[in-house]
Amino acid sequence: MRILLDIIHADGIIDARETFFFNKLKEKFELQDEDHELVKSKNSLIALSQIKLLSDEQKADFAGLMSDMIIVDEDINANEVAIYDIVVDFCGINISFEESINPEKQTSKYNRS
Repeated sequence: MRILLDIIHADGIIDARETFFFNKLKEKFELQDEDHELVKSKNSLIALSQIKLLSDEQKADFAGLMSDMIIVDEDINANEVAIYDIVVDFCGINISFEESINPEKQTSKYNRS
């Protein structure tokens, strides 16, 4: 969740769709409000090292969550994609950003900033 927060903040704009998606993930993972505060205080590098320990399936799922967070606001921001690239490089996730996007999403219509 810490890395997903970093993606939200990477472009300097916190879109309501990003916040909504993050809150949906909090519900999915059964996180409470106090857990959100813990996530905010977590060090991103430690979060990155924990992702590295996940199984390949969990890493692929996380890559999908990152790409969903990047495109949820219909703007594919270079800083957000840079975070994606750093995570997959460091954690050994062999899924490019383009490969991680759900094919049903028509990202060709999205802004690129």
